[in-house]
Amino acid sequence: MATGPADTARAADTALSADQALASVALGHGRSEMRTFPLRDHPPDAGWLRVEASGVCGTDVGLFAGALDGPRILGHHVLGQIASLGDVAAARWGLRPSDWVVLEEYLPCGECQMCRTDRYRLCADTDLWKGGRRIGLVDAAEEPGLWGGNAQYLYLPPNAVLHPVPEGLAPSLAVWALPLANALDWVLGAGRLGEGETIVILGPGYHGIAAAAVARDAGAEHVVVCGLPRDRARLRLAESLGATTLEPAGDDLAGAVADLTGRSGADVVLDLVAAGPETLGDGVGLLGQGGRLVLASPKSPALAGVDTAALIRLTAGVVGVRGRSPQRVRESLALLRRGGLGLERVPTEEVPLAEVGSMLQRLAAGEGPDTPHVVVRPWPADR
Repeated sequence: MATGPADTARAADTALSADQALASVALGHGRSEMRTFPLRDHPPDAGWLRVEASGVCGTDVGLFAGALDGPRILGHHVLGQIASLGDVAAARWGLRPSDWVVLEEYLPCGECQMCRTDRYRLCADTDLWKGGRRIGLVDAAEEPGLWGGNAQYLYLPPNAVLHPVPEGLAPSLAVWALPLANALDWVLGAGRLGEGETIVILGPGYHGIAAAAVARDAGAEHVVVCGLPRDRARLRLAESLGATTLEPAGDDLAGAVADLTGRSGADVVLDLVAAGPETLGDGVGLLGQGGRLVLASPKSPALAGVDTAALIRLTAGVVGVRGRSPQRVRESLALLRRGGLGLERVPTEEVPLAEVGSMLQRLAAGEGPDTPHVVVRPWPADR
């Protein structure tokens, strides 16, 4: 199917042996359907990815439950093997068919100041807050249709962002690459967590578990993960990674954390809770002197009151984060290859394409599996 000499190197197990692919298509307001898409010829600067796994995160759940302005193939934490590449694409990416890659969701212009300084996640062309385009959000009516990870194949446009998977890294761990990269960016970058410090993580979800692993690996003395009674199984997973867990029973969350750590305040608070704006006050209340509150989840409604006197008294800071730098993805893959984070102990809930819609409905209703690691597997296990 591809054009150019890279075709000749295509491995037998990733060759495009069919002329169509199955996908789960989100229609908005909690509806979805299975569709078949043709696998069309691609130009020399593009290619096709055979999707191995597509991790489900909270953004997917929110999009599925909300109003979409057209059909979408969701899924933007994607791992797969190159199935076909044009010669221009092969030269640009330094890849060949059969190579394993992690695909970022961004579709940047490659020319603006943000792209030139490796901050392409903020490029206007791919910025969600400015109506930009991303993997998992392009209208399925736009050719060739396969723009998301919840499908057997995914189109690789010329501006796709790919990272090769190190040799020896198992796919079951490689699928953690993007949530772990986010955690690295938020905990070590924005949070500046240092050895011997204390971090409180609000929310034991997909990214909360990854953040606990990062913090423990970075040498934090206290890693406290907070959740609700319904999160109990996920809190046990955090404990298996070396974290201390807490289910706040009253209004004095700061006091409960202090009792656990023996310290009056945290150096870093990572807020991953999709809740009302009052949780921002909880986060500020947890900070110690010079503390950093890292806000990764928008509140609804978005406007929130903050105790400015407390921030000044503590010389504390609040920083918003989204996505990750390319350096963090490379670092994430290297850490996963090295091992020792414990993420292999986190169970994976595997979802076939035909059950993607029902799983997203469950997650939107708060009735998902005990593990936060939910992964779409587009192909039968015995393929």
